[in-house]
Amino acid sequence: MSAAACSASKALKSFRISQLKNLKQHVIHNGPLPTPTKPLDPAAPHRLPNPFIPHRNPITGRWAPAKVSLRRQADLVKRARESNTLYLLPPGPKAPRPSTLTPAEASAEAHKRFGGLPDKKLETRHSKVLEQCWMNPVEWVGEPKVKEVAGAELGTRLYAAKKRMFKGHRWERVKEARDSKKSILMRDMARRVRNYKAYYQKRKPNPLKASSTTKARKLPF
Repeated sequence: MSAAACSASKALKSFRISQLKNLKQHVIHNGPLPTPTKPLDPAAPHRLPNPFIPHRNPITGRWAPAKVSLRRQADLVKRARESNTLYLLPPGPKAPRPSTLTPAEASAEAHKRFGGLPDKKLETRHSKVLEQCWMNPVEWVGEPKVKEVAGAELGTRLYAAKKRMFKGHRWERVKEARDSKKSILMRDMARRVRNYKAYYQKRKPNPLKASSTTKARKLPF
């Protein structure tokens, strides 16, 4: 295992252990976990609140923000991809569907890779037990609301259903029309200059020619 993958695995391990330790504090501050709407998976004995999404306190009705910031989530997803351990992360905005494995399959894969004791009972009070059971199957409570955007699978969700990829600066948008107008003006420039000079040449007064006006000049006194 490379140094980067080893560091990423340690980050995932630390994240899982911290979530297992903080379950009691979560229940104290945010109330009990909501009642499951579907039958519990017997292979996943531990239910943990998803730290990547907000949670509503069933007693007070107030919403608590996600425990893990979006920046930290992006970093964890990046590290999980480096170590090929996305199945250890809960679903979130940065990875709505991190893995297709069930909790039991993800736990078996983690035990195969990191060792540990699959049948060991989890006790959050003992750090040594957590070191051996942090990869046990976990059911994350809460799913992120994913907004389906056209073009997301192609990596173009930012510009989906738009006429142009990037509007550009104003000078870039008007450059084509300006160049077209400039080319037309330069094409006829010689004729325009000739007409301009001839026009003023005809209007220039001739001092030897008699005045064409019939009105008498007014004297200044």
